[in-house]
Amino acid sequence: MSSSTVAETVYNEIRDDILYGELQPGVKLKLDALRERYNAGVNTLREVLNRLVASGFVFVEGQKGFRVVETSPSNFKELTSMRLLLECEGLAASINQGDVEWEARVAGAHHKLSSIEKQMLSEESRELTVRWSQYDREFHQALISACGSDLHMRLHREIFDQFRRYVVIELKTHGFRAHDIIDEHRAIYDLALARDLDGAIAKLTDHIETYRRRPQD
Repeated sequence: MSSSTVAETVYNEIRDDILYGELQPGVKLKLDALRERYNAGVNTLREVLNRLVASGFVFVEGQKGFRVVETSPSNFKELTSMRLLLECEGLAASINQGDVEWEARVAGAHHKLSSIEKQMLSEESRELTVRWSQYDREFHQALISACGSDLHMRLHREIFDQFRRYVVIELKTHGFRAHDIIDEHRAIYDLALARDLDGAIAKLTDHIETYRRRPQD
């Protein structure tokens, strides 16, 4: 396995452990412990940790090393605003510009998401949560995939992944939102493919804002 492949694998493993709470907010990331946990060399780990800093999951604490970024209401508010901006503008552009290939991407992504969400009605596990997170991101990325900007797509993915930490906290605190979230995704899907711009943006906005309201319940 090449060094770049190893680094990518370790990056994904550490990022996922941050996303799903295995590495708690604020925890110090000690190189010796990480080397043992992820079976990676120090140089690879430093490269990966610097990538995670750039992605917003890790910060450098002066000369003291690396820590997982803390979660906070202000950070969540900022991420929500950025996700709304990127996703709503991307969806509007995609509805206006999307062709049959865009429709097929949205339909395929929604089918996968709907299937995993039905499984989660009767079972919740780390494995299902990881798969649901993957399919949820694929669906929301498909919605904006005809926006015409690779930079827009990349920034959305980065913000979406940071936002995902709060979604996982919400899942652990309140549980899966069951039929509510299934209905929301279905409505967004139907409105997007019907090219109902105002309706799709309104439903998408309400869907994202739900996560901002729930932690305050």
